[in-house]
Amino acid sequence: MTIGSFLKKNKIKEFLEKNNMLLKGDRVVLGLSGGPDSVCLFFVLLGLAQEYDLKIYALHVNHCIRGVDADEDQAYVEELCKEYQVPLRSLKIDIPALCKETGRGLEEEARIARYQAFEEYAAELDIDDRITKIAIAHNADDNAETVIFHMARGTGLDGMCGIAATRGRIIRPLLQVSKADILEFINSNGLAYCVDETNSDVEYDRNRIRHNILPELQQINPKALEHISDMTARLSEVAEYISLEARGLLEIAKEDGNSLRKRAFVTAPRVIATQALKEYLSRFMPQQKDVSASHIETILGLLNEDGERQVKLPYKKTLIISYEKIYVIDEDEKTDEEGEPFQNFSYREFNYEQGMNYPVETYTKWFDCDRITDNVVIRTRAEGDYLTIDSAGNHKSIQDYFVDEKIPRHLRDEIPLVCDGSHVMWVVGYRISEYYKISSNTTRVLEIIYGGTENE
Repeated sequence: MTIGSFLKKNKIKEFLEKNNMLLKGDRVVLGLSGGPDSVCLFFVLLGLAQEYDLKIYALHVNHCIRGVDADEDQAYVEELCKEYQVPLRSLKIDIPALCKETGRGLEEEARIARYQAFEEYAAELDIDDRITKIAIAHNADDNAETVIFHMARGTGLDGMCGIAATRGRIIRPLLQVSKADILEFINSNGLAYCVDETNSDVEYDRNRIRHNILPELQQINPKALEHISDMTARLSEVAEYISLEARGLLEIAKEDGNSLRKRAFVTAPRVIATQALKEYLSRFMPQQKDVSASHIETILGLLNEDGERQVKLPYKKTLIISYEKIYVIDEDEKTDEEGEPFQNFSYREFNYEQGMNYPVETYTKWFDCDRITDNVVIRTRAEGDYLTIDSAGNHKSIQDYFVDEKIPRHLRDEIPLVCDGSHVMWVVGYRISEYYKISSNTTRVLEIIYGGTENE
């Protein structure tokens, strides 16, 4: 089978054009493991090089997992690239050592390291605004395995879309080509390739799907892989539309900083709200998949509840559903910001004269000195704290005040209080007690400024 007949049989050019994978003059970094899939893609790119004026580079990553076998794979790849004059970068990355540092599994750690290497090499080859593509040799079998794997573990629409044909600078030209067709091309041309024995170990879930489930599906229908590929393509179009609507919802819901209006999610269709929450939370995660379906379901279930709710997320982050807002806090950042919270106060006392102009700034307040009975202390809330809320002398506990003012729970222990014993003179940033306000009987004034001499 010639490369031309292989391209034609599998409609590879049509697939490239449909997904806008290659443009004339592109630079392409090929992930070349030495296995049959990547070797096939190597020759596919060579076969397209003249038509597309491609500049092809190869990158091989030795994960240091399989000892001598991995070294032999590397040697084969080096010889292959030398024969066809394709520039090659070979890297050795000690994946087992990295796993001990991160706690991730071998497969996950290897994938992260491999894609990071691809991205770094491609970025080095970028010229002006022309990005270098990264070609990965995933095929139709890989796509079907991924869909079945996600179904077995539990997934939403994104998981049912399988492997993306393109993502950023990554392209997958063989995604609709079956493993059988790849092996037919390799064997008919007498091409050598490397065999990773771990791919036969059915102790791994993906291998169990590959060797046990996919053959059974193809017994039911020989076109099973083709139908799964068609399904993922159609679902990808649906997912793209939902993502577009979700981004619109995020724009509508956007408030100050990274917070969102809760009401926008309550009134949105559930499928749109679900995707919008996933996209929003992914901004705070190293990898989007760290946000699980259970997180999203929990959040959606709390949106119609009153008061404040919290949902713990990975990486020491917490989603706050606080009255009318949704936002994420980071415990690490909170710890870093802790220090001396009450060092930015300044004070002065002076005689009061009738007709003096009261300060209108949020963080500058005047108090009647004659009504202060204890040493003025600045602290956070404590049991028994209260506030005088009207001229009749009615009190309200500071806890009830925080609830009535819809102050988020995680902020309540951080708000400075200016206190005369248990009597709160000033909830800084909010209100002062009626009891300490300036009156016609005031003779001395205590002025307290938070944040220096200038504030809003």
